[in-house]
Amino acid sequence: MIRKALALFLLAAVLPASAQVYLGAEVGPDSFSRSSPEKPDSSGEDAFAWALSSEVSSTTLYAVFGSTEPETEMQKYMRAGIYRQQLAALLLLSGKTAVPFKELAAELPKAGGLRGLARAHKQDAMALFREAGELKAEADLRAPLFLVTSAPAAAAPLSTGTVRNE
Repeated sequence: MIRKALALFLLAAVLPASAQVYLGAEVGPDSFSRSSPEKPDSSGEDAFAWALSSEVSSTTLYAVFGSTEPETEMQKYMRAGIYRQQLAALLLLSGKTAVPFKELAAELPKAGGLRGLARAHKQDAMALFREAGELKAEADLRAPLFLVTSAPAAAAPLSTGTVRNE
């Protein structure tokens, strides 16, 4: 009799706890306080685009993209699914063949990848990919310099070292 009462008491004590856990997992503590929709972090791609543009001459970038904002164009292609080394390879291929980047990017899936695209434009795919890898590596080294950081809110004023008493 005591065992049955103890078992019944333990069962009664467990039921509300399981209901609380279930209801607690349903709604997060910050689910009602979000003010803006979530968006993917693309700061790495943006920084890479800026770094890659610093590795290539402005004249080449303008000729390849036909734009005065090549970084924006690169970011657009990266968000569309072109990888960093592919971007560098297409940039180099466009510079060597004088075919606009936009056309090469459109031809890429139809050509069966970078190898087919290079073959169609009479270029050595392996040499192009190797050169693009070196360009990507240089841009990767510079990318942290282009990451957006926020300054401290209450920064102390800088002192020039000269004090004037008037």
